[in-house]
Formats: sequence, C-alpha cells, structure tokens
Amino acid sequence: MRCRVISVKEATAVSNAEINREKLLESVYRRAEGYTVEEKLTEYVIDEEGNRRAVKEKTQNKHYPPDVAAAKAYIELLEPEGEFARMTDEELEREKKRLLGELASGDQSS
Repeated sequence: MRCRVISVKEATAVSNAEINREKLLESVYRRAEGYTVEEKLTEYVIDEEGNRRAVKEKTQNKHYPPDVAAAKAYIELLEPEGEFARMTDEELEREKKRLLGELASGDQSS
C-alpha cells in the first residue's frame, strides 16, 4: 500500500469539502422531505424622538412542502449514476408515493 503525505492546507481543503458536502446533503434532504419553520414578525414605529420601537410581535409557523426536484437532486448526489438519475419527475413522484406508502404501513405495524 502506498501512502502519500499531504500538507495541512490540503487536509483542511479535503475536510472543508467533506463538511460542505454534508451541509449540502442535509439542506437538499430537508428540502426534499419538507419542513416547517417558525417566523417571528415584528412591527415597528418611529417615536417622537426618532427611535424605532416595537409595537406588535407575531410568531407563525410556515410550512414548506416536500419538493420532488430536491428529492431527485439528493438521490443524484448520493448515486450520480444510480437508477433514479434516469427517472423522470413523474416516475420519481410515483416512486415517492410508493415508498411513503410502505413507510406508513411499516409505522402502523410497529
């Protein structure tokens, strides 16, 4: 087995690339799965002295539904030459529904 010594700069670049790939995979997966975020909205007014003052705060949940294109991108990132890379969006949607059905039936049997 042949080993190669690499510099700290090269090791850091490889490490950063792996971290960035993991962050990318997590982000794409989250988008593919759908998610809900809590948003905080604040209304402000300017008082007589010119200072900004909060008058109303509202918190609401905003839901982002699952995204088929993100699911396809996620699968392609995991398996660039896999079977899913050749599927159309419609085929992926059918496969998604089939897999979600299997997951749902598996959850009920537990």
